[in-house]
Amino acid sequence: MVRVLPMTMTSSLHLASVAAVRSVSSGRLFSAPSLRRPPLISLRTISQQEGFLGPRGSGFVRNFSSVEAGAAGNMAQASIALKQDEALEWVKKDNRRMLHVVYRVGDLDKTIKFYTECLGMKLLRKRDIPEERYTNAFLGYGPEDSHFVVELTYNYGVHQYDIGTGFGHFGIAVEDVAKTVDLIKAKGGKVTREPGPVKGGETVIAFVEDPDGYKFELLERGPTPEPLCQVMLRVGDLDRSITFYEKAFGMELLRKKDNPENKYTVVMMGYGPEDKSTVLELTYNYGVKEYNKGNGYAQIAIGTDDVYKTAEAIKICGGQVTREPGPLPGINTKITACVDPDGWKTVFVDNIDFVKELE
Repeated sequence: MVRVLPMTMTSSLHLASVAAVRSVSSGRLFSAPSLRRPPLISLRTISQQEGFLGPRGSGFVRNFSSVEAGAAGNMAQASIALKQDEALEWVKKDNRRMLHVVYRVGDLDKTIKFYTECLGMKLLRKRDIPEERYTNAFLGYGPEDSHFVVELTYNYGVHQYDIGTGFGHFGIAVEDVAKTVDLIKAKGGKVTREPGPVKGGETVIAFVEDPDGYKFELLERGPTPEPLCQVMLRVGDLDRSITFYEKAFGMELLRKKDNPENKYTVVMMGYGPEDKSTVLELTYNYGVKEYNKGNGYAQIAIGTDDVYKTAEAIKICGGQVTREPGPLPGINTKITACVDPDGWKTVFVDNIDFVKELE
C-alpha cells in the first residue's frame, strides 16, 4: 500500500504532497446575525463624549460592547460544537475496517517461510519495486478484501531494525496453543513463553518471536473468522488514548482490565467483537509516559468511505494529520495519514480504491 522506508536512513518516511485538498467544512453551517449599532452616533464617539451621557454613559458603552463580544463568542462556540457533533456522527456511521499492519523485516524470504510454515499464514501477494529498492509481501489467513493481514516491507540492503519498547505484539487465535508451540519448536522457532493460563485468567496463551524479534501472542480460542486478532501498542495516557480512538477513529471500547498487582491496565478497542474481528490492544504501564518506538513497526491501515471527511474529523478531534487526503502518485488510491497522541501512525485508505488496487 505505502512504501515504508527504514528509519535508520538519513531520510525519514516521506509521502508525496497532495495538489489539492477538498475540505468537508467549506460550507458555513449558519450565518451569525450582526448586531445593529445605533444610527448616526458611533459607540466610539459616545465613549469619548462623556458629557453626552454623563459618567454612566461610558459604563453603558462598556456593557454594550461586552454583550456584543459575548454574543459573537457564543455563536463561534456553537458553530464549533455543531461541527464536532456532525463529524463525530459521521465517523460512527463510516464503513471502517482494519485492513493491514505494516512493519519492516530484514530477510523477507526467511520471514515468509516462518509465517507460512510455523504460523499457518498464506502468502497472498508480493510486489517488488526495484526502482525504489524495496519489496512488499502480504500474508494472512484469508483474502485482503475481508481479512486483516500483515504487510511486510523489505528495504534493499537493510537487514536489521530496532523494534523499540512501545510496540508490544500481534495476537493470533489458534485452537490448540500447545500443538502450535510444538510445531514452532520443531521448525526452529523461538518460544519466549510456554503454553499456560494467562495470569489472573483461564485463557491458555503462549508467546513466540519471528526471525526479526516481533512477538506473537498465541491465544487458545475456538474457530474464528479473524485469526490475526490483535495489535498491541503501549501508550502513556490511557484515558487520552481511549477518547482519541473513540472520537477520531470511531472505535468502540470493547473491554478494559486493570491489573494492579503487575501495575498495568489494558483496553481492547475496535470495530467489532474480539472473537470475530481484529482489535487494537492498548497497554498502560503505571507511571510510564513515553516509549521508544524504534524503526521497525510502521503503521496500521484502516478502510474508510471518505478520506477527506476522515482527515477533517481527526483535526476537529485534536489529532495530527501527517499526510493530507488525496490520491497516491501512480496508483491513484486515496489515503490520509495521522498520528495518535503517542505518535503511533495510522493510514486511512479509501474503501473503493482499495478494492480496485487488489483487482
